[in-house]
Amino acid sequence: MTGPIMPNANLPDPVTLFCCLAPPDYYRRPLFSDREVFCGPDCPTVETGDGFSSLNTPHGEYDLAAVVARLPAHQRPELIVVKADATRRNLPRGLDRIPGTKLLLVGDTHHFAGPLRTLLAYGAMESFDAVMLDHTRQHAHAFLEAGFERVYWIPAVDYALRRRDILADPPAEFRFDLTFVGQIGAFHPWRRHVLDRLNAAGLPLVGMRAKPERAADVYAASRVTLNCSLNGDLNLRVFEALGAGGFLLTDALSPDAGLERCFTPGRHLATYRSPDELVELARHYLDHPDEAMAIRRAGQAHLLEFHSPQVKRAQFFAAVFDDRVDPALELRSERRGLRALPVRGIGFQRRLAAYEALQLLQLTASRLTVHGGGGHTGGDRGGGEDGFAADLRAMARDLPRVAFAAPDGIPEPVALPLPPSPDRVRDEAVTLLPWLDKAETDRWMVRLPGASVLCPTLSSRGHAAAAAHLADWGFVPTEPGGILFQCADALRYAARSLSDPALAAALTPELKRARLAALEPLLRTADQMMGVAQLANRLGDAALTERFLLRCAALDRQQPDALIGLARLCAASGRRAEAAVYLAEARRAARLAGLPDPAPDLGADALSNEADHPALERYRVLFRQATVPSTGRPRRILVVTNLFPPQEFGGYGRKLWEFSAELIRRGHTVKVLTADVPDLTRPGMAGTEDIEGHVDRSLTLYGYWKDGRAFTHDDPAHCAALIRTNISRVLETARDFRADACLVGNLDMLASEFLDPLTRQMGVPVLHCLGNQHPGYAPPAAPRSPLYRAGPASGWVSERLAAGGYGLPATVIHPGARVDYFHRAVMPTTDRLRIAFASLFVNYKGPQTLVNALAILHREGIDFDCTFAGEAPDADLAARCRDFVERQGMAGKVRFTGFLDRRGLSDLFARCNVLVFPSVFQEPFGISQVEAMAAGLTVIGSGTGGSGEVLRDGVDGLLFKAEDHEALAGCLRSLVRDRAAWLRMALSGRDRARDFTVARSVDRIEAVFEELGAQRI
Repeated sequence: MTGPIMPNANLPDPVTLFCCLAPPDYYRRPLFSDREVFCGPDCPTVETGDGFSSLNTPHGEYDLAAVVARLPAHQRPELIVVKADATRRNLPRGLDRIPGTKLLLVGDTHHFAGPLRTLLAYGAMESFDAVMLDHTRQHAHAFLEAGFERVYWIPAVDYALRRRDILADPPAEFRFDLTFVGQIGAFHPWRRHVLDRLNAAGLPLVGMRAKPERAADVYAASRVTLNCSLNGDLNLRVFEALGAGGFLLTDALSPDAGLERCFTPGRHLATYRSPDELVELARHYLDHPDEAMAIRRAGQAHLLEFHSPQVKRAQFFAAVFDDRVDPALELRSERRGLRALPVRGIGFQRRLAAYEALQLLQLTASRLTVHGGGGHTGGDRGGGEDGFAADLRAMARDLPRVAFAAPDGIPEPVALPLPPSPDRVRDEAVTLLPWLDKAETDRWMVRLPGASVLCPTLSSRGHAAAAAHLADWGFVPTEPGGILFQCADALRYAARSLSDPALAAALTPELKRARLAALEPLLRTADQMMGVAQLANRLGDAALTERFLLRCAALDRQQPDALIGLARLCAASGRRAEAAVYLAEARRAARLAGLPDPAPDLGADALSNEADHPALERYRVLFRQATVPSTGRPRRILVVTNLFPPQEFGGYGRKLWEFSAELIRRGHTVKVLTADVPDLTRPGMAGTEDIEGHVDRSLTLYGYWKDGRAFTHDDPAHCAALIRTNISRVLETARDFRADACLVGNLDMLASEFLDPLTRQMGVPVLHCLGNQHPGYAPPAAPRSPLYRAGPASGWVSERLAAGGYGLPATVIHPGARVDYFHRAVMPTTDRLRIAFASLFVNYKGPQTLVNALAILHREGIDFDCTFAGEAPDADLAARCRDFVERQGMAGKVRFTGFLDRRGLSDLFARCNVLVFPSVFQEPFGISQVEAMAAGLTVIGSGTGGSGEVLRDGVDGLLFKAEDHEALAGCLRSLVRDRAAWLRMALSGRDRARDFTVARSVDRIEAVFEELGAQRI
């Protein structure tokens, strides 16, 4: 830098109003003047003795005249400086109504959406006398070409010097070897990529956030200070680090950015051009401390002489009030050849938009290659290199990681155009699309080398036509009316490129297959998988078709089309046993959904040649329980219970329905005696066939349920009368029905006193299925007849009865699951956690534990979705859980369905891969665990009470301590981390479910009646 404007004692000291983008503490004081007031959305209102030091303003646009009106007369500004950027957080309006000089200090224009267009539009609306850039010199040309006459660059004009005098007496040892102080977040993907490269190389990098004073200490205490610009900008860290006496290793910028106009690489600081070069230089300077010390001495000395705050202030006033600039800061030669365009016209705006798009894409690109542009691209300047592409090439010369391919070169197409990801930096490509007609566009689109397209049409009609056509390819604009389009639907793109024979002809068979195969990790629904399977089938690729059909069936095990497709493929390749299973599964799924036969052309015996195949036989055994013969003589069995489906509260009544239906199927004559509570009717709660003709609902309960709890009626005399009536009704029905056995269920709010006369006086054997440790009578009142047998739902219930002093003979009768109904031959995919909760939504069932565990997974970035299925008698708990889900940002991942009937539950299990059973209270059994296991879900349970008898921890499920949401989150996390173990447990669980079928439980019921009947004789 030669001939600098040096500070002197005669600098102006105007009353200054600085409209800023940060709190006043961020800036040095004084910044421009000893008589200055700060204002902005982040400024507090602070009064001094005779005025204000800062004023708070609204966010966004606000009337600056109203702000000025609040100031006393001696603080009315002579100079107004407005710092603004594309966040639009600080855009004061009405400057033309305020006297004095106005300056626009340009904030960040190197990132955000439309940053240059935003600042240019704002500057044009307000009466600014001059425009100044402090860290994005490369964008000065845009302001010059847009018609702003006075545009200045004063690098780091508003930085704060925090000098550390360590160079005269350097420390014997530095506290840090290699440091980076600053942000590494969502807006800094390239920076994160660069720092990750240092860590991978084993360098001793320490990254941190620090306030300015602490940051200066760190710079001074580090052997090497690292800087990495956000997106090619000359950021303030360069000046702050050198001012503190640090040795700076920073990224090389384009000549337009001005770094080398301020400092000499190798003398004042060191620069790198790639992550690999950074690794080499960091090692070099760590190994050569004397060389680094010489550079840090020269760097601080140069900054203090040429870039001190006093120098910046002198340069600022020389430019603003005298239109004088140092030669090194001159900008008048910065135009890039766009003057032939109307500077306020749409052609200029389109070029700015294209440049901003490249700048935005560079944020996540290690290299961004621009293809195309050889034909008409915009229609305003003609074709070839003298048109839009040439202008864009000139504008983009300051983007260090952007390169332009030969304008007429044909790019190599990729398997699939995947949009840039903020989580991963990689080589990217963008196509400058010639919008001449649909056919020409399609020829480019089918061969896209990347997922971004620039389509700079001039007219609104042309843009609408282009946008509509690109939407057919799955591409959408990144902003309304924008010219940058990115792939939002990879499946639509693949379908469009492969369905049209003329377009697909441009692709090799290998690329066609790769394009379909690349879709797999992107697809999340069964319908999407089915669509790709159909594409693969059209291409004649049987292996790929089968792969996607399997994924489709694994995502939704009740997808008849996928199952039929698999059956046909297996049959065609000679795998007839597999084909038979898929065909049977497809027909089961269709029946459960109430649909017609999905493959009427495949006869019942079409695949019967494999009847003796072991796998096929094992599959068929599951469904024979509907025709299992009785293990003893046919009986007349009276079933007595308080509730019977479709009237239900919880899942206990369903057990009695299953037992009754199975006994009927086995040839027994069954009559069900129960209460009638219409308010508890649940559509679809009954089973797979109608047995209502066997049901008598003439009993009356002496209480009710509310909010998940049981209550008796207030009048004891009325309750006693109802009990007497129920006892009489049971005994009368047993006599009239000529019952020779009685299966008793839940007697809550019914009566239990009929048990003794039924067994002792009438000689009817009774098996009392007990769903909990409270059978409905106290231990002294327990029936002592040899014809009475307790049937606890689990070994745990049996133990609790014994511990309670009941002393009853007992045979464990598990509730039994309809494995034949829930079983799925296809295992669910383990692509991500798809979790089900299927129980009452009440505190003692533990839904709150699961909600808290999900929040942990969400914060850790673990992918999941979760469905809570179950009636919510505790409305307050349900509301609080929903609110928590919203506040945690999980609303898109968690849904609450309410009550689901049997078909709905089967559909849910067909789409999930995990059931969480987080019960807090001591569960008698936990039938939903078995149903889920039969469907191939991995069960994670609290193992309370009898529910712990279902799962073997680590074998066919996982157990955690009740109410421990962190332990539950750990179980869920472990599935994702070891998917092989996840699948092993799921397969083991599906086999384990066979031990708890309804048929096995009814076998025991018949055996008990045989045993008791023998005693009766």
